[in-house]
Amino acid sequence: MQREQAEAILREAGELALSYFSQRASLRVERKARQDLVSEADRNVESLIRRRIQALCPDDGLFGEEFGLAATSRSHGGAACVWVIDPIDGTTNFLRGIPEFAITLCRVTDGGPDMGLIYHPLRREMLFAAKGQGACRNGVRYQIESTPVTADNAVLGLGYNLKSDNAQRAISIMGRWTEAGCVTRQTGSAAVGLSQAIIGLTDGFYEPQLNSWDALAGQLIATEAGLRSSTFLCGERLTRGGPVWIARPELFDLVREEETAW
Repeated sequence: MQREQAEAILREAGELALSYFSQRASLRVERKARQDLVSEADRNVESLIRRRIQALCPDDGLFGEEFGLAATSRSHGGAACVWVIDPIDGTTNFLRGIPEFAITLCRVTDGGPDMGLIYHPLRREMLFAAKGQGACRNGVRYQIESTPVTADNAVLGLGYNLKSDNAQRAISIMGRWTEAGCVTRQTGSAAVGLSQAIIGLTDGFYEPQLNSWDALAGQLIATEAGLRSSTFLCGERLTRGGPVWIARPELFDLVREEETAW
């Protein structure tokens, strides 16, 4: 699949998401866990993305938040490429009318990400990267600003959910940031938090536990734009997830979580 085709799929999915956003009060909503919601919008947007990918890439596998891991009938579970999909990252924001949500798509080939996209439908903003080919913002090549940022003027993004000890880990790392002189922002969407760090609204982002559909596209785009990232959520982490942090190179050691913590 070419970049233009992938972007067209996300733009179409974005239009569908916006149609649901305008009528969000009437959507059917279910609770998966505490503070973890899913609506018919999530499922229908993911279904659309899956259909479009299958039409263009019938041999590829699909892995999405709402429908899990599925291989096409032709790939028989052995697809060299798997598309990782989050139809609406930030569902709680979406359902409350908070304009901070995004659609993510990442292609994993031979165990690593080689194409990643994050689309923000309300802003019509598309972030894209291909492995080894750099990042783009709305079709224009993009790199982070070269001027270094110090801890005492840094703004860092933070996310967490209520599973396991994630909140405690997030609070602990925020304390370390505060002692270093940073201030912290929380968006309620990992894709939005990663995007803000990529485009320079913040200088880094951390979340103790994410799924690959939340973060993998953002990790690839971040590294191609000049940021550093924790280990990509591939291999075993593709299905079980893990901690994620990205940051400007000069702040990476401050933003990171010690691996012994998890």
